[in-house]
Amino acid sequence: MSRAQSLAAAADYLFTAVNGLDGAARTLDRAGVLGASDQARKLHDGVAGLHSEISRAASVAHRAERPEFYDESGRWVGRHDEKGKH
Repeated sequence: MSRAQSLAAAADYLFTAVNGLDGAARTLDRAGVLGASDQARKLHDGVAGLHSEISRAASVAHRAERPEFYDESGRWVGRHDEKGKH
């Protein structure tokens, strides 16, 4: 597994964690467990920030590993066949 693939997998797990913590915070809030709800929201915010950071790192790693998929400005242009066509 390449560095880009590893980072992308970690970003996927973190995305799931962000969604789970958001749901947990809302559920705890509705149940009136405010201390735990606040803690879940803080964890959500921290994991959301980590997810953003890891997602950016995955994009950078993918561009470094597969520059042929990007144009000069770094935008995704996709895969090309043997003749250079999309």
